[in-house]
This record gives sequence, C-alpha cells and structure tokens, in this order.
Amino acid sequence: MFYRLRQLYKAILPKIKEEEITWLQKVLTEKELSLFRKQLLIEQRHAIDVAYEVLFQKSEIIHNIGETAFNNILKAAFLHDCGKSLIRLHLWQRIFIVSYDYLPQRTKTKITSLKNIFSKTIVIYQQHPLWGKHLASKIGTNQDIQALIENHHLPRNQLEQILFEADNKH
Repeated sequence: MFYRLRQLYKAILPKIKEEEITWLQKVLTEKELSLFRKQLLIEQRHAIDVAYEVLFQKSEIIHNIGETAFNNILKAAFLHDCGKSLIRLHLWQRIFIVSYDYLPQRTKTKITSLKNIFSKTIVIYQQHPLWGKHLASKIGTNQDIQALIENHHLPRNQLEQILFEADNKH
C-alpha cells in the first residue's frame, strides 16, 4: 500500500535529477533519448525507477544471461512505456488502470465490453507495448529491445520477466 502512495506522489510531482539525465545520455543513443523524451515527465520518472531496479540486478543478469542482455534490458527499461507517448493519459486514468488490475475478472470483462472512456483507457493500456515496439523499431533499436518492450506485460522468457517485475514495483 505504501508503494502505491509513493507512486501517486511521484505521479503528482515527478522530478528527474541532473545525474539521471547524464546516466540516460550515457546509456541511450540520440534517437533512443529522443524517444524517451517524448514521454510525459511522469513516464520518464517511472522509466528511470524501473531502470534502477534493473541496475540493482546488474551482476546477476550479466552472470546468468550476459552483458549484451543487461544492456538491452536497461535500454528497454527506459523505453518500455514509450508507446504511451502516442496517447496522453490523465492522472485519473492512471489510477483507474492500477485499480483495474485488482478488480474481479467478471467486472473487468464488463468494463472492456462497454464503449466508453473506461474501456478506451484499458485498450490504451493493453496496446501501448505494441505501439512502443513499433516506435522503437522506427528508430532502429535491436530486435531484442523491441521484444522486451512488446512483452513487458506478458513476459515469455527470463529477461522479459525481470523487466515485468521491475515495472510492477514502480
């Protein structure tokens, strides 16, 4: 519960430190950085927090999967929600999306079967990974990063699972 309140605080007052901007500039290419910057400040803050979660696991990821995999997942952490840059979500919609996950399946089915702002919000949430993959492919990111972005809600392998878990902590 406390982490949800922290999420709300960061959503209302998102801030990025100068050293985090420097970190981004070291990790991302110019095109990737441009894509990152198209996200709302709230998404940028979230992405940086997810990247920190990945960074905490750096030695384990490198040991088990390799340095290239670590570099890919770190970039994907910064860009995993870039698909949301195509549609701007209001704060109430973000709160609704988080709340939606806790609803009974019957209620979820009813919401998504309707044609209203709530069902549209869920469609945006469900589609943003695919949109993000498309945006990442347009700037030339490698296929592995694209797959991480596309599957960050429905992981199919160990690396995608790491990103999924890091994302869900923030």
